[in-house]
Amino acid sequence: MSRDEDALRWEGDDELDRATADDGAGSAPGPDGASAPDAPREARRRGPLGWLMLALAAASTVGWIAIMVLNPVQQPSLLGLAMYQLGELLAVIAPPLWWFCVDRLAPVGRRAPWWLAGLVVTAPWPLAVGVLA
Repeated sequence: MSRDEDALRWEGDDELDRATADDGAGSAPGPDGASAPDAPREARRRGPLGWLMLALAAASTVGWIAIMVLNPVQQPSLLGLAMYQLGELLAVIAPPLWWFCVDRLAPVGRRAPWWLAGLVVTAPWPLAVGVLA
């Protein structure tokens, strides 16, 4: 039987499924070349900088909420109002979302620059500029 005809048949697929499951997928080879079970994922440590950045992200969220309460905006259309409120929602959830993504995705030694960038990018600038002016 040719390979073209074999592709149209179901015979032998069960053996292939069992073979791939028994190959040790998901396990890394050990030092002696044998298959070893997965190592547990590195525990995520948060030092004082991580907790400080979380507090600043929460403060940014509160700042965005204060901006929304203090500056109500009227839109001429329902679509404009919906889009504006979507932007407000995204502004409110951006600081804690940035913190969470950096905490989960960045290596431990590289978190500080990403958290500082997030602090600058997601800061409630209208509130900060209004207070400083």
